[in-house]
Amino acid sequence: MSQIVNNDTKIKEEELDDLYNWLEGIKLSKPKKNLARDFSDGLLMAELLKHYFPRHVELHNYIPANSFANKLKNWSWLNDKVLKPLGIGQDKKVLKSIASCDQNKLEKVLISVKDKVDEYDRIKSISENSSFQCNFLDDEIPEAEMKTAVSVEEFNILSDKLRDKTEEVSILSSKVKHFEAMIKLKDQRIEDLVAQIQKCTCQKF
Repeated sequence: MSQIVNNDTKIKEEELDDLYNWLEGIKLSKPKKNLARDFSDGLLMAELLKHYFPRHVELHNYIPANSFANKLKNWSWLNDKVLKPLGIGQDKKVLKSIASCDQNKLEKVLISVKDKVDEYDRIKSISENSSFQCNFLDDEIPEAEMKTAVSVEEFNILSDKLRDKTEEVSILSSKVKHFEAMIKLKDQRIEDLVAQIQKCTCQKF
């Protein structure tokens, strides 16, 4: 599900520490000396995203750029084809700032990417644990049938559908309770009418 991330929040110091420690562990095509300048043309961001979300990134679509226009073109393509499908799309003003070597804006986008990677890792871990437990309980089921790989975009879509279905179930449940209450009232009314009829019949005889 496409989503534009709010990039106006202030970065906490511990978030920056976590971010730079995380970046240190990622091997890219060139050393990260000046983060704002090195990432300004979008190539290193494309490489980073390719590392974690290979299905979403085709590196040949991104070329080294020196001019602002070409840097922005790389970032716009990256935003439309990768960031938005991952649910961390950016406003065009943010992309322009990053292409102009705005380190603060870049750090916020990188934190969004890191958070998405962490979220994906948690989902993957839960999925693997669930598969392990199922295989432990029933080892006759092949492992290949127990594990289903889904992209983050697909997971987001499924999550939205699940939330919609949950809301529908809640609404239907409320309607059922309402109908049950109506039926109970009608049953009580019928019992009262039957009692009145029986009373009238007895009085006649």
